[in-house]
Amino acid sequence: MISNYSHDIATAFLAVSGFAMWLLSKKYPVSGNSDLIHYFISLYASVKRMAMYSLAWVLIAGVPRVVFYKQFEWTSIAGDLQVVAIAIKHIVMFLLVGTGALYWIRLDKRVNSLKTEISSD
Repeated sequence: MISNYSHDIATAFLAVSGFAMWLLSKKYPVSGNSDLIHYFISLYASVKRMAMYSLAWVLIAGVPRVVFYKQFEWTSIAGDLQVVAIAIKHIVMFLLVGTGALYWIRLDKRVNSLKTEISSD
């Protein structure tokens, strides 16, 4: 049960990380002083680290959850309708994670270009 709850919390952290990536991409400094750029890079590194740990835990904790689903989470009362609910939930979560990954990739490229810009100065 702890694995299930931690899996759900990691999923929420991953969704929040994706939202944070989106916010960071909107607040990306086009130009600014080096202190602002260093702060932006360190903020991005923190969000990226949280997203990586969350994604890893979602994958790790998801394995036992799938294996033992029928044993611990299946309810006879809901019947096959819970399969539809789980499918919809996972479609929504994959869309959230995919969108977050898209912003993550875009932002990573921007941050890497900022790092090279700072190192060349």
